[in-house]
Amino acid sequence: MRLPVFAATTAAPLIVGLFALTGCKRAADVPAPTPAPGQSAAQEQVAAPAATAPAEVPPPEGVLRAYVWDCDGGLTLRMKNLYREDAITLEMHEGPRRLPLVVSASGAKYSDGSLTFWSQGDTAILEREGTAPVNCRESRYASLLADARERGVRYRGRGNEPGWTVEVGPGARLEFVTNYGQDRLAFDAATESGSETAGARVVRAQQGDQHIKVSVTTEACADDMSGEHFEQLVIVEFGGKTFRGCGTALQ
Repeated sequence: MRLPVFAATTAAPLIVGLFALTGCKRAADVPAPTPAPGQSAAQEQVAAPAATAPAEVPPPEGVLRAYVWDCDGGLTLRMKNLYREDAITLEMHEGPRRLPLVVSASGAKYSDGSLTFWSQGDTAILEREGTAPVNCRESRYASLLADARERGVRYRGRGNEPGWTVEVGPGARLEFVTNYGQDRLAFDAATESGSETAGARVVRAQQGDQHIKVSVTTEACADDMSGEHFEQLVIVEFGGKTFRGCGTALQ
């Protein structure tokens, strides 16, 4: 069972939520969780008297910045992972609730005294003081989209055979992952043409002798494995091959 964001011991906490996308249930869309607390970035000193701000410290490999949980009774929990603070934030009807990590015999348990979230792998229990516990299960695809949005990704697409994903953003970054996660290519100077309002856009990037073109069209698209429906078709041209899949705008 996968630990999406929580540490298996009290020495390794994590988690939280937001919005999201899809994915084939393949290794390319399922990072292997490695629960461990984030580490602070060293500050680099520059010309006196000022010092540069510390660079953002990413979460440990396999840990997401955001998670989405589907709970009994139709409740959807969106969580933000405060991995540097050993805490999470839950979006509740009354507003966001910050829950610090507390000691637990197993899994990862977060509580502010009246609200508790306790996860073990891809399942969890939400407990509010005075009410019955609610069972939850992680919505993996929604979590991947929520995490991408937190990272500043503007668009995310995916396809099958072989499993692949493409992300545009933040900034001029473009990342293409294929062969079920075995091949990862990052481009840092992507250019875009067209627009969302026109219903089509093209993103191109080059690095050395590698060229990639990502075409996004607003038209109905169905994942050929899950059957899930999307509003955008994405075509990736790379290495003399054409990859067709579906996508979602995140920003």
